[in-house]
Parts: sequence; structure tokens; C-alpha cells
Amino acid sequence: MADSPHRATILEPAPSSVSADVSPRRRSTRFRPRVLLVEPDKDTRSSLALGLVGAGFEVLAAPSIEDVLGELGEGRPLPHLVIAPAAPNGDGLDGFTFCERLRADARTEHLPVYLLSRREEPHHRSRAEAVRADDYLLQPLPPRVVVSLARLKAGRSAFAPAYEAHTVRMPLAQVLHALLCGWRSGRIELRDNEGWLSFHEGHVVDASFEGERGLTAIRRMLFFGSGAYAVSFAEVLAEGKLLLNLKIYASLLLPAAERFAALCALGIPLSARLVVDFKRLADVLKSLPDDVGQVLRLFDGQRTVHTALLECRMPEVTTLEVVTCLYAQGVLVPANLIAEREPVPHTIPPFFEPVLSPEAPGEEDEPFSEAFETPGSSRAA
Repeated sequence: MADSPHRATILEPAPSSVSADVSPRRRSTRFRPRVLLVEPDKDTRSSLALGLVGAGFEVLAAPSIEDVLGELGEGRPLPHLVIAPAAPNGDGLDGFTFCERLRADARTEHLPVYLLSRREEPHHRSRAEAVRADDYLLQPLPPRVVVSLARLKAGRSAFAPAYEAHTVRMPLAQVLHALLCGWRSGRIELRDNEGWLSFHEGHVVDASFEGERGLTAIRRMLFFGSGAYAVSFAEVLAEGKLLLNLKIYASLLLPAAERFAALCALGIPLSARLVVDFKRLADVLKSLPDDVGQVLRLFDGQRTVHTALLECRMPEVTTLEVVTCLYAQGVLVPANLIAEREPVPHTIPPFFEPVLSPEAPGEEDEPFSEAFETPGSSRAA
């Protein structure tokens, strides 16, 4: 590739950001994956570059493809990922031609290439497939989507059969969001749990997790799936139906998954066994909603928090909100603390038994009372 005037800007991460976000296999070295980022719009380029730098990547940013051609010449260190606009900037090269040139050169044919477009043209997907781009994505894109895609493929071959990752570094909810922003078809498969999920052109089409299928499996896989997983891409998928599209996922399920993760980070292990401290319960009973009883009854010292979340009639996130509040108030405590102090009652005392009324269809799925469900409330703090 011919040299061109050097107009690219190199941005490097702060030393402290590298160890936190770069793959654990590379933390012991000073390796920093380099992303070649071409974006004509200055504000967008700055936003994406800062997001990548904050995640530990070194970024070579430029407004046009011509500005980076010299960086790909002989003797120059190659990037580990290329992000370029599908449409040309003025009379310059377009991303499809650029990708085709990269694939035709033995030095650069393996580089992962993402093509970005501000509007989708009918022929763009077929052109992206023809030049073997890794994906074609519509802008505007949140910087964290680009970061997730970079973490998935930077430094790896564009034609690898599968891309390994871990939920500690790349939560499933984030990588699925990024994959649904593209047009590719493929599968996410957990290594340590019984779970997999298939996606196709911005939709989730099938999922299985610990005996569940469909939407329940998607939700529980995002909430409870952990450990190593692999992302693979394929043209042909097993039979499935469109369960979830990008818009619904981004507006409903992604925020729920992130809220669930934030609650877990507060420090109550899902493997913990909790019981009710009835003395403390008597002190705060009047301030609690009546339907909190369905949560309290699940904590008998035998069930784990994980099991209680699965068995409760309320949504998992709502139940975990309640458990977190009750734990913060001292109503739910580790089973061993009560066992050391006094025997654990087998049933809820009669004074706490709520007056039951006939339920209307679907009432069991209604949200918890506003006082308990609002994340910013004083009880949830």
C-alpha cells in the first residue's frame, strides 16, 4: 500500500487502565492492542477513541482512510483491529474497497475489520459480505458497543472459528448488545454452564439455559451465566423464531441485566444461605409492604439466594432488589449467625401472615411496591 501524509493521531491509555481491561492472558506484559479508527466526524471519532483508550486500547485515529494507508506499509507495526466508514469521505476510498485491499495483502488479510455506516443501503450488507468484513454496523453506536467488539476480536484472526471471552471482562449482556448491533449470525455458548444463545441479523432467535428455553432462558442466561464462553459465527442456524430484537433488548433487558449485576456487586453472594431475623423483622414490620412475605418465606436457611430468585413469583431483578433491601435492614442475615444465637423457626410467625385476596390474572408478575422497587430510594441504599 502506498504511503500517504501522516495525519493520524495516536492515543495511548493511562498505565492503570491497561491491566483492568486488556485480556488476563496479557496483563503480565506491556502489550496494548492497537485499534486503527477512521471516522470523518470529529466528535464521533473523539468519542469512540476515548472509549477505546479508556478500555486499555491504543488508538490510531484519523478522519479518512487515505490518512492511515502509510501506517500499514512495510516496516510499520500493524494494528490489531480496523474500524472504518463504509461510505467514502469525499472522493476518497470507501470502506468496502479498503477492506478488499486489506484482504488481498498477505500482511493484513487476517486483520478484523468493522465497517460503520450512517445509513443502511440495500446493497451494503452483500458488499460487506463479499469483501469479508467482520461486521457492518449502523451509526450512531454507543462507544461501549465498539469497545465490546474490540475486546472480542482485537489481536485475533478475522477468520477464527470461535472467539473466547470471560464474563468478568466481557459480561454477556454487553457482548450480546454489541452483536445485535451488527448483521452477522452466530451463537454464544457458555463453557461452565449449560447455556447457549443464537442470534441472527439483530435478533435473538433461540436460547437454552439450565433447562429453560426462549425468553426465560435469555433472561436467566444474562443474569446467572458466568465464566468462560465462546462466540462463533455461522451462515446457517438451527431452526428458531425471532424472540427479541435490538430495540427491545436495549430498552428493557439490557438495563435489567446491568441492574442485576450492580445489585450482585453490592456483596450478597448468590450462593449465600440467608434466614429471617424475626426480632429485627418485628421492629420494621409496619414499614414493609404486605407482599414482602412471599420473599421472606423462601429464606429458610436451606435455599441459596440463587434458588430463591428462581422460585419467587416476582421478576428476578425485583426479587433481588427486595433481598438487598431486607439484608441492608438486617431482616435477612446469614444462616450461621442465627443458628449460633437461636433455633430457626420452621414457619413465619402468625403475626406476619398477610390477608390474602383473590389475584387477578397476571398479578403475580406485577412490580413490587414503588417504595421498594425504586433503586434510588433510601431503603435500597
